[in-house]
Amino acid sequence: MTEDTCRFEWARPQTADDERVDSPAGREAVPGTPRGATPSAGGPDARQRQGWRARSEADANQRVTQAPDRRVTSADSRVQFRFRATGPVETAPAVRDGTVYLGCANGCTHAFDGDTGRERWSFRTGDRVTAPAVAQGVVYAGTNGGTVVALDAATGNPRWEFAAAGGFQAAPAVADGEVFVAADGGRVAALHAADGSRLRAFQNASRALCSLGLDGARLLLASLDGGAYARDRTDGREHWRFEPSLAVRHAPEVADGVAYLGTVDDGRVHAISAVTGREQWRAETDGGVWASPTVADGTVFVGSGDGSVYAFDAEEGSLAWRTDLGARIWASPTVADGALLVGTDSGAVYALDGEDGSVLWWYRAADAVVAPAVVSGATAYVADCGGTVTALSLSA
Repeated sequence: MTEDTCRFEWARPQTADDERVDSPAGREAVPGTPRGATPSAGGPDARQRQGWRARSEADANQRVTQAPDRRVTSADSRVQFRFRATGPVETAPAVRDGTVYLGCANGCTHAFDGDTGRERWSFRTGDRVTAPAVAQGVVYAGTNGGTVVALDAATGNPRWEFAAAGGFQAAPAVADGEVFVAADGGRVAALHAADGSRLRAFQNASRALCSLGLDGARLLLASLDGGAYARDRTDGREHWRFEPSLAVRHAPEVADGVAYLGTVDDGRVHAISAVTGREQWRAETDGGVWASPTVADGTVFVGSGDGSVYAFDAEEGSLAWRTDLGARIWASPTVADGALLVGTDSGAVYALDGEDGSVLWWYRAADAVVAPAVVSGATAYVADCGGTVTALSLSA
């Protein structure tokens, strides 16, 4: 591969107003943890439970109302199949053209049929792999050993490999024939999708890069040693940086020109301009926010380390409702046909009503769920840390 000697100096960012911007509504008055039967995998001994409540905050005075109780049972009948991977699964699968692609912590990448669960191929790198990115018939993944691999999506045969000085935590991002990768040490590169040759590279100010995403011409980065960043994907110029003193685990989610992100240290949710990085509002949770918020229909849904799912108004940040699931949430909620799918580190997967946060149904996975569910058609694919991917019907 050819070494590109071009290096980009990061530009001085646009600065936001230092004045504190608070959410119009504060925290829920009483957290209210639902209790009852322990979730089980179903069958004749599965216990039903009531008492799950969603709380809504109507105004800044914290007037709290309760959504109606719903009787829910474990949803074992929704299981279409279970795929057993060779190692723990801590990242989200990718689904393309009826095939599910999966990266495992033991270094193995799998591809299996999305309707039957039959394995199509597997490829082992020997190092922990990131979540896969799939584009134009190729699967791209990084490893903590410092390589990026490109695999044929149909056969799993390797096409090319790129070596870097640091390992990769962030999954690659693909656009317009280029593969963007972010290595430990803060080095970001654009690779040619066809052969893996390096097109250009730049050094980010924060080095523990753990997530990257694309927003048009901007490359969005998140770092555990501080901050979220927007860099120009063509010349590396820094458009903005946000909260460089706080850990951000996942790149912002962008909707209608606003970037939404969560911070690990103080458990806050921030809405900032996707163009300038200027803060528009902030809201609080009672635990660290490890994943990006999910935005749908004017609502920002957030999972927190305090075990609760929060719904905030996207425009002003006021709290619409909060549902406590009783176990830590590490991944972004997934929206599917008005329902919100959320997994917890207790191994429970919940479908919540997007309007009021009440529990519609739930399922007991084999192990902790720390990756977001992925929806394709009427099926949700849920990966757990025990190495099982469960295909759940959303129409049952």
